[in-house]
Amino acid sequence: MTNPYLLDLPAVVSFSGGRTSGFMLRQILDAHGGQPEGLHVCFQNTGLEHAGTYAFVERVAKEWDVDIVWLEYGLNDKNRPRYQVVTPATASRDGTPFDTMIAKKSMLSHPKMRLCTANLKMLVLEQYMSVQVRGEVWVNASGLRADEPKRALDALDKNSPDNKSHNPMIEHEVPLYRAGVTTADVAAFWAASPFDLDLPLPGNLAGNCVGCYLKGRPLLELLMVEMPEYFDWWVDAERRIKTKAEAWATFRSDRPSYAAMMKTAKAQGQMFPRDIDPEDTIPCMCTD
Repeated sequence: MTNPYLLDLPAVVSFSGGRTSGFMLRQILDAHGGQPEGLHVCFQNTGLEHAGTYAFVERVAKEWDVDIVWLEYGLNDKNRPRYQVVTPATASRDGTPFDTMIAKKSMLSHPKMRLCTANLKMLVLEQYMSVQVRGEVWVNASGLRADEPKRALDALDKNSPDNKSHNPMIEHEVPLYRAGVTTADVAAFWAASPFDLDLPLPGNLAGNCVGCYLKGRPLLELLMVEMPEYFDWWVDAERRIKTKAEAWATFRSDRPSYAAMMKTAKAQGQMFPRDIDPEDTIPCMCTD
């Protein structure tokens, strides 16, 4: 049986800074005997991650001796979207890439049009890889597990010419799905590891963009109580966009604004339960 972690090169591992994609990276490195030429590892920074995520990405690079390229969305001198290579020291911690995209699009991202995923994650990765491979077909390894088969099969379906998202220069792969890896396997790996992702609250509740609009309202309000400093940007983004256009003036039209949720969270304080259902988050390529 072919080792699902032995990727055809050139290839890229899109490392979100979470445990699942970190587990996948470790297996891929082991299968290749380290990081060979042509195996790229990229972290696409939104500027809105928890500090623990940034520390984890740096530690993975150091502990596993892997070159992780930090990418951010930016604009060139013609005001066109363009990736930027940054370092852990220069990477945004204040949402600048997200701000730049919102200003360019003159609208907020929302569940029906995930501009953040399409631009801050996918676009910058594809632009970066197109420069690295110079016309070669490349493999994009996504950290989708066997216990999320629909998402994994949707990713593989992008390899079909009949899929509207098909790009003949990209071969999508899902090594964890092929290997039968589940959440329990990922948890067991990190439980035995000498280091781990250090986030407040259980599991990955504070992972990825802390204030992501795809997270359920109860979870967001709990996070607002626990770490309100991470929500200033989200409140301000909705306020700023309202001065330009009324369409999509909030990240979600089916619930209150971030300012209103913050007000509720401050009023309720520690009354929010900690047994939040992580499945309340809408699946996205950013999450793992």
